[in-house]
Amino acid sequence: MVQEGRRPIQAAVKDVCSISYVSEKLQVSRPSLYKYMELYDSGDVSKIPDRVTRFFDFLMSGQRSEDDAILYFINESRNPGQVEAQTYAVSDPDAGIECIVGGGRAMITFPGVQDPSDVIVEVMVRTDRGYAVIGEYRPEPGMRFVTIDNLVPEHTFFYSVRTASGGMPATEPAAFTLDKKV
Repeated sequence: MVQEGRRPIQAAVKDVCSISYVSEKLQVSRPSLYKYMELYDSGDVSKIPDRVTRFFDFLMSGQRSEDDAILYFINESRNPGQVEAQTYAVSDPDAGIECIVGGGRAMITFPGVQDPSDVIVEVMVRTDRGYAVIGEYRPEPGMRFVTIDNLVPEHTFFYSVRTASGGMPATEPAAFTLDKKV
């Protein structure tokens, strides 16, 4: 029985993603997930695994989107039990901006950025006069990363993240080198 004035957890889950996706990410069967949702709504959380309760609490702590749920699971896989339910401005050092390189590509991620549609990743080379921008990359709608795969392997490039609306760089240029495609 759902506590009065509170929305059922099953509705909250279905609003952001599928039951199958959540059960896979929480590593529980679908029948178990349904059982845990019933227990959660009844207030009997003592029989629910902590990782499941944390996710339910996260969903119920505010209006959440599919992106929020995906970021929750990304962050939870990095820091189990330490997920924070907040996002950051692009310029905030806690936004989690990083570069992952492999397979002849670079992926610039910004999982904690508040508005990824406002992000532009600039790729640069260093010259005698500073940095020269050689490309700009924007995330696909709903994505919190850009993939760069059209650069010369084994050369050093730099990336900086900025907002489209403000135009000012939000991060200092950071170096990366692509490996050869496998």
